This record gives sequence, C-alpha cells and structure tokens, in this order.
Amino acid sequence: MITSVSEWVTYLQTTGGLLGIPLVLAGLILAAAGYRLWQVAVVLSFGVVGAAAGLSLANSNDGAWLYALIGGLVCSVVSGLKTRYSVCVLGGIIGGGLFNYLFAGFGLTDSLVLILTGLGFVVFAALSFLDTRQVTIMVTAFEGAVLFVSGAVAFVAEVPGLFNYFRNMATGSMIFLPFLLLVPTVGGVLLQMADANRKDSGLTGG
Repeated sequence: MITSVSEWVTYLQTTGGLLGIPLVLAGLILAAAGYRLWQVAVVLSFGVVGAAAGLSLANSNDGAWLYALIGGLVCSVVSGLKTRYSVCVLGGIIGGGLFNYLFAGFGLTDSLVLILTGLGFVVFAALSFLDTRQVTIMVTAFEGAVLFVSGAVAFVAEVPGLFNYFRNMATGSMIFLPFLLLVPTVGGVLLQMADANRKDSGLTGG
C-alpha cells in the first residue's frame, strides 16, 4: 500500500525504467493540453483518488486491490456525472494535500495540521468554482508535472548513485520536491494558457 511520497519513490525504484516511458508521455500530454482533455482528466483523477481511498480502507493486503478497484470505479462514475462541480472538489483535494504537505513538517500538532488542511481544501475549492478554466489549467498542469517527475524518477532509479541522491534530497528537504514539481507545472500552465488564448482568438480550431 502506497501512502507517502517516500513509498511512491520506492515503488518507482522497484518497477524499473520501463514504467517511466508512459508516465513521462502522459505527463507531457496532460501538462501541455490538459484543459482540452479536462473532463477525461477529472474522471481519471478521481479514479486515482478513489483507488487511494480504497487502499486506505483495506484491512489486509490480500483484498487491497479489490478495494482500490471499487473505490476508483465509484469515484470515477460519480465525478463523471457532475464534472463542473468535480473540478471544484478536485481543486480542493489538491489544495488540501499541498497544505498538509507544507505544514506537516513544521512540528505543528495533528489537529492544527488538520485544520490548515481543511482551510486549503475550502480555499482551493472556492477558487476552482469561481474560475473553472484557469484552475483546470493549473490542476492538469500540476498532475502532468507529477506524472512527468515520477517517470523521470523511474529512469533515474536505473542509476543507483543518482537515485540515492534524489531520494535523500526528497526526504530530507521540504522544498526540494515542491520546487521540482513547480518548474514543469509553471511550464504547463504557460503552454495551456497560450493555447487557450489562441483558441479564444480563433487562431486554432477546437
């Protein structure tokens, strides 16, 4: 069961570099054209969220993947019925997750971290409701960055010395991983906004 960044990095190490190819490709597509595929991206994102929730509810490893499958299917179907509102919830989940990651390392009490996580969820969900397209661009760019960096990590895992350096930096520094994700996220946002502006001006089809 994968419940932390460290465990995800370890999983990428065990899968080998072959997994990096689809992860990098999917990350590039999502980061560069996520808003054009936003409905599919939202459904798939909720599928991942549902699968993670199912894994967390599993009582044993034997039935973990069944829980993950059921959770993923249920969340995907529900999010597909109301994609407009699903974007708001997805934005809130990502915002809450970011707040949780940032504040958990400051030595705060669990209750305070939980309150701040809830605040992040509310703020990002509200922003997602007010400006759906801009938030969709940011969310899909961020998800694309996560996939791209994950694929890059799978490739780096083939070089033990470099991988150990990356893992030590990721687990030892709170700002290393956010900065690593920030660069492709910003690049994806700029690409999608430029594409959206061209689409609005009628310079491109679709």
